[in-house]
Amino acid sequence: MSSQVFRKTESGKAEIARRQAGLSPATRTVLIMVNGSDSVNALAARGLPQLQGHLETLLAQGLIEPVVARAPPVAAPSPPAVAQPPLAASAPTSVPAQAATAGPGLDVLRRQAVAYLGHHFGPDTPLVAQALLAAPTVAEFNAALDGIESKLAIYLGRKQAARELQALRPAI
Repeated sequence: MSSQVFRKTESGKAEIARRQAGLSPATRTVLIMVNGSDSVNALAARGLPQLQGHLETLLAQGLIEPVVARAPPVAAPSPPAVAQPPLAASAPTSVPAQAATAGPGLDVLRRQAVAYLGHHFGPDTPLVAQALLAAPTVAEFNAALDGIESKLAIYLGRKQAARELQALRPAI
């Protein structure tokens, strides 16, 4: 269950607002921290004691549910080729295919990046990582990481921020 990801159900969201299920403070804290993107390992890294028991309680009460990994979308067939003007033929062809399109590997890197950045930016992580999450190519993903690196450099320093994010950068 360590790599499992949970999200709040509608009942779980209502419980946060109404406090009717009689949850212990620790279990309620776990409910609040479940966000649909952090794995059990990421939650455990925050130092929550007896996390497994709290998650089982929340599951039994129907306040959280496992997130089911979605299959990558199937690409629509490309339209028939149309004759290109001569200038289009001179476009650079040295760009690797991986840089042109996002693959399942980029989705994994997005999840890892958001989980990692959560330690630095806390609840503001989705806002800070907006460009990263929307990046359709590896090149744009790396450009988004450059922007995040500049934000991290404010309090970590330029060199440390670069080291912190180096593992999240895919090769182009």
